[in-house]
Amino acid sequence: MKNLITFAFFFLITSFSFCQGQFSDLRDSRVYNTIKIGNQVWMSENLSYKPLNGNYYTYNNDPSNVSKYGYLYDWNTACNVCPSGWKLPSNSDFLELTNFIGQDFKPKMMLKSAWPIDENANNNLGFSGLPGGLRDHNGVFRYIGLGGYFWTSTFSHQSFAFAREIGKNAGNWASHEFGTNQYIGMSVRCLKVKTDDSGSNEKLDEEYTEREFEEPKKTTYSEDYSIKKGITEYIIYKTQTCNETKDFYYNYTGAYKCEPTKNESHKITIDIHLSNPRYDEAKIKMVNLKTKKITEFDIEYIEELEDGSLNFVFSVINQPHQFILNRKSKTIVWNSEWGHWTEKYYYK
Repeated sequence: MKNLITFAFFFLITSFSFCQGQFSDLRDSRVYNTIKIGNQVWMSENLSYKPLNGNYYTYNNDPSNVSKYGYLYDWNTACNVCPSGWKLPSNSDFLELTNFIGQDFKPKMMLKSAWPIDENANNNLGFSGLPGGLRDHNGVFRYIGLGGYFWTSTFSHQSFAFAREIGKNAGNWASHEFGTNQYIGMSVRCLKVKTDDSGSNEKLDEEYTEREFEEPKKTTYSEDYSIKKGITEYIIYKTQTCNETKDFYYNYTGAYKCEPTKNESHKITIDIHLSNPRYDEAKIKMVNLKTKKITEFDIEYIEELEDGSLNFVFSVINQPHQFILNRKSKTIVWNSEWGHWTEKYYYK
């Protein structure tokens, strides 16, 4: 009897909490299934609207993927692509959804027939999450059938915004949310706009409040500041280049190998001027002594690490990079913060 009462209570709750429907997009007459989960109404399909402006992609440039997985949009396009009365959900909107679902929300959001059997997808809430994959910042398509990636409207910092991920086999994005490059192509799930939806109370959960970008409070550096102004020059020799192997960029499979290189000498000039705290704090100039090729980087900020090394952070085509200068070991390491390649140098 107790089990029967529990089942009846669950059925009553779910009947009021989940309600299926449909929406017709007047822009192209496409009809989407919708689902009411808690107090939210979601499209239960990925958006497949072809906008007049912006950047959007079909996975592997194959139009047949659109009917099932929808288009992949960059962040700026995603923010403006939902039809009237609908919006790109914020990070807080997704948190409301997953908090309502509760623990182990991922399999409950995943369309059972679309995922590998070990994902234990059950879709008991009707969200019908699909593993539509993504298009990375280099134009490479990845993880269709393994990972579903959805933009949020929440800006993170610099050229990054927050996104959501489902699928345990979807690379190294093990988290259910992450800040990522706005130029990556990902899926869009539109959320129906509420009449009182102002978006003014949005907050990030604890996982990201610690990493959210903050504007600097100080406007000048004190005389005893540990990082000193000045220009230094080094003749450096490259001895090792670490290039990604297949899928290393996301998976960290352990198959990663660093390839030795012949000594390649450069003259590197580091100009630390600290003219504007955490913005354009230095400039690094590299000259290949053989080819005479010159490469220059505007350093966005510098930090001193625990071992006394200096970490110079900058961007290349909206990708985060860093030089780490260790005067004790007389090494300079240049790597992508996303970890898919590294170059190591030493100086005498």
